[in-house]
Amino acid sequence: MVSTVVFSPVASIILGFSVLLSFSFFIYGINTLHLTRRARGYSEPTQNGMTSWPTVAVHLPVYNELYVADRLLSACAKMADHYGRSLVRVCVIDDSDDETRQKLDALAKSYAAEGYNFEVLRRGTRAGFKAGALQAALEKTTEPFVAVFDADFAPAEDFLNKTIPFMLQDEKVGFVQCRWTHFDRGYNMITETLAIGIDAHFLLEQAGRSTSGYMMNFNGSAGLLRTDAIVKAGGWNSDTLAEDLDVSYRMQLAGYKPVYLKDVKVPAELPPTITSLKRQQGRWARGSIQTARKLMPSIFASKTLSLRQKFEAFVHLTYYMVHPLMVASFVLALLATFLDVNVINYAVHVSIPSPGAFFGSPALVTLAVVPWAVFALMVVLSTLSVLYYCVEAVRAQHLGLVRNIRQIVLLVILGYGISVSNSVSALSGLLSSQTGVFLRTPKYAITTKDGTWKEKKYQLALNRVTVFETLASAVGIIALIYAANLDNFGIIPILAIYVAGYLLVLFLTISQSVSKKLGS
Repeated sequence: MVSTVVFSPVASIILGFSVLLSFSFFIYGINTLHLTRRARGYSEPTQNGMTSWPTVAVHLPVYNELYVADRLLSACAKMADHYGRSLVRVCVIDDSDDETRQKLDALAKSYAAEGYNFEVLRRGTRAGFKAGALQAALEKTTEPFVAVFDADFAPAEDFLNKTIPFMLQDEKVGFVQCRWTHFDRGYNMITETLAIGIDAHFLLEQAGRSTSGYMMNFNGSAGLLRTDAIVKAGGWNSDTLAEDLDVSYRMQLAGYKPVYLKDVKVPAELPPTITSLKRQQGRWARGSIQTARKLMPSIFASKTLSLRQKFEAFVHLTYYMVHPLMVASFVLALLATFLDVNVINYAVHVSIPSPGAFFGSPALVTLAVVPWAVFALMVVLSTLSVLYYCVEAVRAQHLGLVRNIRQIVLLVILGYGISVSNSVSALSGLLSSQTGVFLRTPKYAITTKDGTWKEKKYQLALNRVTVFETLASAVGIIALIYAANLDNFGIIPILAIYVAGYLLVLFLTISQSVSKKLGS
């Protein structure tokens, strides 16, 4: 039985929220483990032999990409040569307002003079951002298939030859997604760390969803889509900042299937600065939650999706809510510290039968069950699931686990550190009726350690989220000192990992934006 314990109102509230957070973290953490294990059963789909090849459009949405435009068009020209120059039409949808315009015009003219079918489409507006650009190109497309590449990608020459057959052998295949790899993996601490996270998504998450028959997402680049499937799903919509996630889910709701090709690799550029990483992650966070708001009613109402598919879709689309949950757990730890709720001493006393009761010993023994210890354990288990996820991504590529331990640990710390900025974006997606502005991730054409982003265009200023990150760091440090003075040692490990993450992200943000003013 449970002995009578008088909880203070504050302690009871903290305990209640800790239970809710524990449950939430458990759902997302166990799902990560589930997909990691399911990925072991992935096998590359097989394709039928081809005797003739259809025409295909290649859509390249571009906005101010001065440094990578030539690499992108060069790769597409080689791809056209390999597939059949007369069968490929490359459409650069250029919304640029800088010298990228002149560069693209010169490149397109040069390739056209050599017999390539290259064209530049300009809308005269950025309405709808990337989705608007892709929709404008779609409305002028007569080819049955569309390949999409962001400006920092460079497809291999055989990309179309490896993806088109899956479209032809099954008319219900709506899109083929290929795996992203990295030009600049070893450039610096951020790219080395982020590469592992991206690898885990493609090697484990996408592979696990493919193996399990779950709904999958088109990742916005390095994919081939069926033109009719896009049209029948409603086209490219600009009511979310995740037009790729949105259209791919709508395609599957319309009855089309995804194909994932883990062994078809397309290199791209990783953000080399924390400011560009936070911008990219923030857009993904807001767009994902917007897509969840938009599509979850249709997913839950679907008569063709199983309960498991619906649950997985919910976890997938809402995954960025993990960051507000992380911030909530940090706030909870602050409350426990400053209100002097000692998470070790604060216990529920549970009496259970004694094994010696039948031999004349006392009939009951009393154990102290610490609710906060359970909460901390769940947070630790969720963190360990992410660590395991990253370890498996490294092992799958034989990159050397020992050589990458530092990067794996750093990835987890950065995950805590960007929880403030991602929370702002995720909550904006949840609560705001405004779509928001599609803020592009700067690219600098970095492929080796000799490359540089400094002194180039497109560097980012500090924004107002930095104020929250500074406040979180300062309050966290004060809480650590206060907890130590009160001997509240149970809360210190939780506070410490947040403070480490916040301080690291804050330091990198300021140092990489030192010459910029505070922006919006």
